[in-house]
Amino acid sequence: MRHLLAILILVFIPLHLLGADECFDCHDKYKKTNHGKLDCTACHNDAKDLPHPEKLKKPGCAFCHGEAAKMYETSAHAEKQLACGQCHTVHNLAQGAKKCISCHPSVAHKSLPSTRKHLAAADCTGCHSRSVHGEINVQVNIPQPVLRETIDKDSNNRVDEKEWKDFLAYTQSVVKDTYRITRKYSARGSTHNIGEKTISCNGCHVENKVFQKAFVELVAPGQRSKLILDPHSVIPRLPVSDLYGLTSHGKSGVACRDCHASQGRISDRVCIKCHEKVYNVYKSSAHAKGSAANCTDCHDPHKVKTYKELRPSERITVCTRCHSDYEGKHTWLPHAELHFMYLECSTCHSPRSEKGMVFNIKVRTEAGERNLSYDDIAAAFGTKRSARDLIDRDLDRRIASSEIVPFFDRLKTTTRGTVAIDGSIVVTRVHHDYSEVQKRDKVCTTCHSDDAPFYQSMYLVLPERQGFSHMPVKGTVLASMPSSLALNFILLGETKLRWSDIKTLFRAKGETRREIIEDLRFRWIDIIGIFILIMVLFFIVVHIILRVVFRR
Repeated sequence: MRHLLAILILVFIPLHLLGADECFDCHDKYKKTNHGKLDCTACHNDAKDLPHPEKLKKPGCAFCHGEAAKMYETSAHAEKQLACGQCHTVHNLAQGAKKCISCHPSVAHKSLPSTRKHLAAADCTGCHSRSVHGEINVQVNIPQPVLRETIDKDSNNRVDEKEWKDFLAYTQSVVKDTYRITRKYSARGSTHNIGEKTISCNGCHVENKVFQKAFVELVAPGQRSKLILDPHSVIPRLPVSDLYGLTSHGKSGVACRDCHASQGRISDRVCIKCHEKVYNVYKSSAHAKGSAANCTDCHDPHKVKTYKELRPSERITVCTRCHSDYEGKHTWLPHAELHFMYLECSTCHSPRSEKGMVFNIKVRTEAGERNLSYDDIAAAFGTKRSARDLIDRDLDRRIASSEIVPFFDRLKTTTRGTVAIDGSIVVTRVHHDYSEVQKRDKVCTTCHSDDAPFYQSMYLVLPERQGFSHMPVKGTVLASMPSSLALNFILLGETKLRWSDIKTLFRAKGETRREIIEDLRFRWIDIIGIFILIMVLFFIVVHIILRVVFRR
C-alpha cells in the first residue's frame, strides 16, 4: 500500500515543486546550454504535470529580457517577424547567438570605402545598430623620453586635434621613423536594435556618435602616461556632405571611394593618379626625401576653402607644424614681422611659384573686424544675385576702381561700419620645388620693384551664396580703397621711419652715429618732417601761453 501511494504522489505532484533534475531524464544536455542554471519552469510555466504535454507554449522571452524585447519591437528584424530562437540558441549546446553572416553571407559592402579597415574596427552592429558604444586606444612607443608638455601643451590631461598633429610633426622631425603608433578601434552595438539604415559616414567622421571615447598612452624608456584623446585626432574629419560639394575635389566630381579604396593610410600613390605632374616636381625636393612629408601632411583634401582664400597666416601654420623655429631662422630679414604678416613661406622658398595679390573685403565695427558675408551683400542690394554680377557692372570680368567704390558705398549703408580691403601677397600657383636651400630667393627687388610679378595677378574674393568667387582686379584698386597692404608695402629705396630709429640715432656716439646717419638715407625726410611738426606745435603752445599771460 505504501509503494502505491508513493507512485501516485510522484505522478500527480505539481511540476513547479520539482527541480530541473526531474526533466533531465529526457533532456540530459540542458545543463550545458545558455539557460542551464535556470529551472525548466522559469520558461515553460505551462508544464503543470509530469509527464507534460508533448507541445508546450512558446516561452515569453520578454519576461526576463524586457529591455532587449522593447528595443527589438522597432528593429528591422522585428518588421520581418523574426523570432528570438532564429538567432539565439536556447536548448542547443552552442553558446551565444548566430553570426550575422549566417543569414547575410553575400554582403560585400562594395559602397564602403576602405572596407577591410572598417570591418576590422567594428563588427556588424557597430554600423547597423542604433545604440553603439565605441572606444579607441592609441599607444605611442618612442625610443627616448619625451616631456608630457610635448603632447599636452595646455596640461589639461586631454590631447586635442592640434596638439596631436603638432606631436606627430615633432616625433617625425626628432625621432624620425624609430617611433611606432598602434591604434585599436572597438565598436559594438545591441543586436536587438538593428535599424533599417546604417549609420552614415558623418556619424564617425563629423560627429562622435560611435567612438565617444579615445585614449592615448605614451610609452618611452622609464615613462608611461595615459591621456584622453579627441577621437577626431585618429578619425579624419570629413566635411558635412552638403559642404563637400564646395571643395575643389567635390566640384571636380571626386567621390569618397575614388581616394579611399585602399585599406591603409592614404598614401601619395593615391594623389599621383590625378596630380602626377606636380608630384614629379615634388619627389626631388627635400620634403619628399626619406618620406619626410606626405601630400596629406600639408594638403587637407576635405577643406572647403580654396588655396587662394587661405590667408598667409593660415598657410604659415601648415609649415610651422614642422618648422616651429621659423622666426629665429629669419633674424637677417628686415621688418620680418611685416613679411610674416603678409607673406607665406612659399613666396621666397619657391621662386618659380606664381604670385599674386588677393584682396578680401572686411567690415570694421565697434564689435570688431569680420569678413564680409553674402548676407551683407543681399541686405545692401535687396537681391539674391551673384556678388560678381553686382560689382562687375560692365560685365568685362575684371573689377576697376570705378566699380568697387559705388559697391562699397552701398555696403556701408547697411553694415554700419567701415568697409575696407585687406590684401595679401600670396602664391596663387605653387611650384613644388620649394624647401631646396640653394633656391631660396633673397633678392629684395623680386617684390620691391615696380615690375614685381604679383602686380600682374590681382584678385578680389567675393562671398557667394555657396562658396566664393574670385574676380580679377585692376591695379588702380590699391588707391581707390583703404588697405593695410598699401600702407605697409613699400618699394625698394622707400623706407618707413620707426621710433626705434630716432632713439638709436640720439643714443649713438662717434663713428656709430655717422653710420646710422648714412643708413637712414630717405628716412631723414621723415625726421625733418617730424621735427618741423613738433616746432609748429611748440610755437602754437608758446603763443597761446604768452597771450594768456600778457593779457593779465
